[in-house]
Amino acid sequence: MKTNSAAKILMVDDRSENLFALEVILCDENYLCVRASSGEEALKILLREQDFAIILMDVQMPKMDGFETVELIRQNEKLKLIPIIFLTASMDSSVQIFKGYLAGAVDYMIKPFSPAILKAKVAVFVDLFKKNLELLEQAEEMKMLKKNVSIEKLLSHYTLSIIEAIHDPLFVINTEGKITDINNASLKISEAISRDNLIGTNFSDYFTDMHNAGEGCQHLFSKGILVGYPLTFINNKKTSVLFNGSVYNDDEGRVLGAVMVAREVSV
Repeated sequence: MKTNSAAKILMVDDRSENLFALEVILCDENYLCVRASSGEEALKILLREQDFAIILMDVQMPKMDGFETVELIRQNEKLKLIPIIFLTASMDSSVQIFKGYLAGAVDYMIKPFSPAILKAKVAVFVDLFKKNLELLEQAEEMKMLKKNVSIEKLLSHYTLSIIEAIHDPLFVINTEGKITDINNASLKISEAISRDNLIGTNFSDYFTDMHNAGEGCQHLFSKGILVGYPLTFINNKKTSVLFNGSVYNDDEGRVLGAVMVAREVSV
């Protein structure tokens, strides 16, 4: 999938009127909505196509419910990082909500939900998906140009040449939580004197709650993805942000580091 292509969203619900309602909500965006009327049909689609930006999953379905469907999806290595949001009228207790997260969902919304909030949540995941896809595409181009250079070095040098166009603060960290690359937006929001002052330092040192920042990094490397993680920078404005992140691997699948993008929270 190319970064300028319409982002694909898989919608799973046994009621056609619910699928239609979702399409109406999302129709004015650049999304390609794919319908599945059961968990079984969703799995068949995902066996053919893995390039979905997000899955919207109903819980209460006959034969195979949403929990069972998500558990099977998460067993597939190619599918386990696709973010899934449960849309349901039944998750009205902490036990059910915990069960949803345990199954592998990253978020849930209780019906009737706000169309504006759903659109906003979907937009965050699609934005993260496209940024990750762009980084992967550019890394592939660099691999073809310099096959003898390590992926980590490629990212380090190449990222510096492309991420400055990103207005949001962007950090590249290694598996130890050390900063390996940043863009100018990160330099400004952290109020560091220079890039050299940040490179090699602990990512968590720049937030009011360093323990919480460290836990966010651990979650990112254990799950492979981080979505909407709240942190506050130690700066004059005490800037609050939401972090989205994704790990990157070498040719053998070993995790080398992660790319994290911060979006400032409007007050």
